[in-house]
Amino acid sequence: MRTSLRVATVTGTALLITAVALPAGSTGGDTGTARCTAPLVAGHRGSPRSAPENTMASFEAALRDGADWLETDVRTTRDGVPVLMHDATVDRVTDGRGAVADLTAAQVAALHVTAGPGPAQPVPTLDGLLRRIAGTGVRLLMEIKEQRSPEDTARIARAAAASGADVVLYSFYADHLREAHRAAPTLPLVLIQGAGTVQDPGGLPLDAVALDTGLATPERIAAEHAAGRRVYAWTLDDPGAWQTAADRRVDTVITDVPADARRWASGHCPAGG
Repeated sequence: MRTSLRVATVTGTALLITAVALPAGSTGGDTGTARCTAPLVAGHRGSPRSAPENTMASFEAALRDGADWLETDVRTTRDGVPVLMHDATVDRVTDGRGAVADLTAAQVAALHVTAGPGPAQPVPTLDGLLRRIAGTGVRLLMEIKEQRSPEDTARIARAAAASGADVVLYSFYADHLREAHRAAPTLPLVLIQGAGTVQDPGGLPLDAVALDTGLATPERIAAEHAAGRRVYAWTLDDPGAWQTAADRRVDTVITDVPADARRWASGHCPAGG
């Protein structure tokens, strides 16, 4: 996730977003039935304190650790192949250099991710991760990073829709979500927002918003739930943050430590709770 986008008009703590119908299965409303209040756990770039971030080893670690969902970042190579990489360049996380958008898929495939513990790992393609989780019931928060063209965004969305995996289209960029929604209208949309990074969704039918800790106030969360949107909070890595999220009825916490978050959530909400 990054913090360099344009701020849209905000009233109080709630972004002005057109309300949509409550999604099926949403926890946004009070049904009058007692329920467990522990949030679901999403592994941020997998489990990056167990293995190099955004690699298959990291995603496998997150699943072993009990993550309910996975979160990843998608960029497109020069020749149009979606790959999993947070940064615009490969410099920080791999043994290579250069912008993802300037490298071919073959050049990216020759690199090794070194950012994180354990052995260096190959850079995965989006297709590889989608094939791994299709049919498993694991939800993927698929962040669409900056893309060179609407076609790159549409290609990513079409690949997700065709895979049979449970994928959420997830981005800081409302235009990317709009383009992805045109290409894959059945997939849920989530707008990411952080301090100084709020874009106006312009009537997009959002399933949820993903808020950084500064925006995930009780008032904002209540307003989103009242409008029929779930709330995800990022990036929460300690019991105090998880407890606050639970108290505020955050639906999903995005974390670098899914093993710890799962143990906390299981203790907070035992099976059958």
